[in-house]
Amino acid sequence: MFPLHLLLLISGTLAMNCSNSDDTFYLDTTTGEISMKNILITIIDKAEENLKCVWVIESYIECTPMNVTSINLTDCQTVPISVVENSTNKLIFNMSSSTCEVTKCTGPPVTALMREIQDHPSEGPKDLKRVLNMRNMCADLFKNNRTMRMMFIGVERYLVHKMVNVSITGEPVYYHLSDLALIVFNLTNLTSADDKMVKIKAPELLSEHNSYIPETWIPIDALQNIPEEKRTVGVVTYKSPNQFLFKEELVRTMVIRIEVGGGRQLENLTTPLKMKFKLLDPIIPVNYSLSCQYFNEYGNISLPDTVFWKTDGCVTKINDSVVECICSHATPFAVLLIADLSIDSAHWQVLSYISYIGCGLSAFFTAVSFLTYVITTNSRVDNANSIHVSLSGALFLLNTSFLLNEWGASLGIRGVCIFIAVAIHYSLLSCFTWMAIEAVHLYLLLVKVFNTYYRHYMAKLSAIGWGVPGIIVGVSLAVKDIKPLYGPTEMTMADTNQTNTICWIMDIPFFYSMNLAYFTIIFVLNSGILLTVTTRICQLQRYGSKGKPGKASLAWKDIGTVLGLTCLLGITWGLAFLSYGYVNLPILYLFSIFNSLQGFFIFLWICGTARKDRERVANTKSTSAALNTSTAKPKEEMFPGNNRYQ
Repeated sequence: MFPLHLLLLISGTLAMNCSNSDDTFYLDTTTGEISMKNILITIIDKAEENLKCVWVIESYIECTPMNVTSINLTDCQTVPISVVENSTNKLIFNMSSSTCEVTKCTGPPVTALMREIQDHPSEGPKDLKRVLNMRNMCADLFKNNRTMRMMFIGVERYLVHKMVNVSITGEPVYYHLSDLALIVFNLTNLTSADDKMVKIKAPELLSEHNSYIPETWIPIDALQNIPEEKRTVGVVTYKSPNQFLFKEELVRTMVIRIEVGGGRQLENLTTPLKMKFKLLDPIIPVNYSLSCQYFNEYGNISLPDTVFWKTDGCVTKINDSVVECICSHATPFAVLLIADLSIDSAHWQVLSYISYIGCGLSAFFTAVSFLTYVITTNSRVDNANSIHVSLSGALFLLNTSFLLNEWGASLGIRGVCIFIAVAIHYSLLSCFTWMAIEAVHLYLLLVKVFNTYYRHYMAKLSAIGWGVPGIIVGVSLAVKDIKPLYGPTEMTMADTNQTNTICWIMDIPFFYSMNLAYFTIIFVLNSGILLTVTTRICQLQRYGSKGKPGKASLAWKDIGTVLGLTCLLGITWGLAFLSYGYVNLPILYLFSIFNSLQGFFIFLWICGTARKDRERVANTKSTSAALNTSTAKPKEEMFPGNNRYQ
């Protein structure tokens, strides 16, 4: 008897008949070593002559009859095996009185199973239970793969519709599953109802959730055109909202789904739905608010980043710990906790105009700065000019990618939106980095002064200014299969609840940990250097202007220099720390004006320094000429006796 005996093989062959498939295990019968992982390995313990099952990757097990939903690793038996023909992802074995099929938890085989359930349904409750078991056993697959999760939501919605469309009479029909509860009932005698709304009782899933079950009212006029025998309504309550969370949303109530029979959808209702939710957690953090939202489950499954919670057609009313949601359509609903970053549509429009005009001007003048730098050979000798133009280049990339932002989001092409979001992020980090380089260079010139020569100075600065942001963005892109960080992001209008989609960072913790932390470090560094340089300028002003006229004009020049350095070092970006919330709209306007025009201001700074350099060169030449005139004598004066010899 071999020390290690292979019983279950996913490749479709026995261990002794290994094929060249990547899903095949290779067994060395001499050493008992296995060279790759598979779904299930059964090992014989030589001492006890027992079989032990070892699960090495996630798998979905489906048994017939369905009395086994999971297998205890200590209960393995010596079982006959049959292999699914032409499959490297399935095998079948008999255990106890059940025949069980094992499917590897990867995209293609699980997708095929769900499509089979949807295309060839049998019994609604049984199919729904199969899909839920599949989601639970392949938890990592559905957690990390957004396309699989959207497909699951679509199949679940189809099966719920199928169960709602079953004709019923009399008492409502309840379906209690492990992760959701569904109640289906027929609404009759609507014409005799006194009210314009009919109240629906949502099903209870867990006893501890009983007090949090939402109250729901459906408008009668939305149901009157449906034949009475097909006038069925189903309400689903979910144990957990996790399947609907795509962007780390904060759901504060139970999630419910409302479906109507007859293949109809409740949308564009004249009389809206009304729901009352009780908060699971009544504590609302500072700068957060509650919002009634619905899950947009009808997005393109190939573009999962376009599927998210939205507020269109919903109005939120809050009364203590009860939130009333009034919506003009029926889909999955919940109350979400959102950050108070909303902007009124009027302010959004004005800020958009300011940003577009400012970014357009900055993009033009930064391009002019770069072309002037390339054409003028003398400017390339000066490291300060090279740093200014590098910052202008980063601002040019930032402004142009920003101008393309909403256009890219409106295309609905995920790849284009990701590219624009990556371009904005890279150029923004490059701007911050070159602002820090400006500050360090300024410190070396005005504070340290001596011993400031470094070999390959600009090459090293360029490697930092362009390379560090590239590494950060490259690593962020490398993890997109695990957790996508870039894509469409919604901005909500506070007064209309309308949303505006932009291409940007979708993950809030990543945004704060990367952008805000990165800029905070640079802001503190640049502010410290600006304060030091300003102190040095004041000292020079005090000692250099003693007894000289025009003291006031020199002071104004120094103030202008400090303001120019404030823009050059990006200190105006610090207004972002003060622009949080509604009460700081003036700060938000100042932030938009100063930072969208930063490229234009830097162009003026470059022009001003170039003019001063030309004046200094002209003064130097005139001084040199004067010195040469005063020291050089005519030949006849230097050698007066020469005339004699002529």
